Amino acid sequence: MNYKILHIIDNMWLGWAQTVVKWIFEGQKDNQDIFLYALRKRDINIEIDHKNIYSFSWNNKYSFPIFKLRQFIKNHNIEILHCHLAKSQIIWWILKTFFFPNIKLVFHEHWEILENWKIYPILMNFFRKKVDTYIAVSNAIKQAILDKTDYNDNQVKTLYNFVDLNRFKRLDTENISKKRKKLWYTSSDFIIGWAWRLIERKWWCEFIEVAKRLIDNWYDIKFIIAWDGEDRDKLISNISWYKDIKYIGYHSDMVWFYNIIDIFIFSSHWEPLGLTWIEANACNTSVIISVIPWATEIMIDWVNSMYFNVKDIDNLYDKVLKLYEDKDLRDKLSNNWLEEVKKYSLEKYLVLLNEVYEW
Repeated sequence: MNYKILHIIDNMWLGWAQTVVKWIFEGQKDNQDIFLYALRKRDINIEIDHKNIYSFSWNNKYSFPIFKLRQFIKNHNIEILHCHLAKSQIIWWILKTFFFPNIKLVFHEHWEILENWKIYPILMNFFRKKVDTYIAVSNAIKQAILDKTDYNDNQVKTLYNFVDLNRFKRLDTENISKKRKKLWYTSSDFIIGWAWRLIERKWWCEFIEVAKRLIDNWYDIKFIIAWDGEDRDKLISNISWYKDIKYIGYHSDMVWFYNIIDIFIFSSHWEPLGLTWIEANACNTSVIISVIPWATEIMIDWVNSMYFNVKDIDNLYDKVLKLYEDKDLRDKLSNNWLEEVKKYSLEKYLVLLNEVYEW
């Protein structure tokens, strides 16, 4: 059954919740029954190739366009409200309580339940009777919801994140070589990559420390970092004396990035369920990943990935060296994941998402 669905999110800045929303819409370009409304604009906004993308013109984080959204719902006969991140949940609770009591309300928990915000579980409990379905992006997130709130198991549905396998895939050798040359790399260079928001908990600074140690110990390895964030200037200053550590900023298309590197490092202190490591794996790139709760739900150490202990620079250094020196192991990990990643295709995700709407 096709519903009229309105997704709402605080903004479309460089977050992975925003990236999930982007692919949900770009995976359904011909579906004119889905709409997205961002509550404010930021200095950088992820672009989405879909007709039904709307944004409130303000950039104030306290913007609450209740009456504009009320009119939007009426004009488009919206049947389901799909809320991403805390601010949207507050707005949609108000809209359902005072204007649309019969509309279906779906909350999508990406990561905020893991923050140490005492008010957030209180708000979730307050909203509970109005929420029809709660989506958790991993079993670890679902368990956090059950531990911190009064929701029961039947109210929360785990729906893992996904990758667009038609987009994220291995490029041919010639294409990879051309992409490398644009960044002054040769086809024989060994490159280790890191990409995501430049904030402290993503562990970019510790990644840099491992890179510096390897360079100082005369290992012939190049390092490349992509994306943007509040720590951007700190990163640039940190690597200024190291020519083999390159920062390339934000890029909307990351397929080429995952293809030019030999190892991708996912190093967050904590994470609900990231996207970058799935995208890298889909491009047949070996991944080293920090051992955080959701990782062991779908990754297997020494089978389709390599684990390292969170915040343990020595352990990460050892794992990087192991993969650097063992091409057979790199090939084993990346090839094993190519079969596993099919379970997390965008097509399957959209089918499961529609089942959640029916739930």
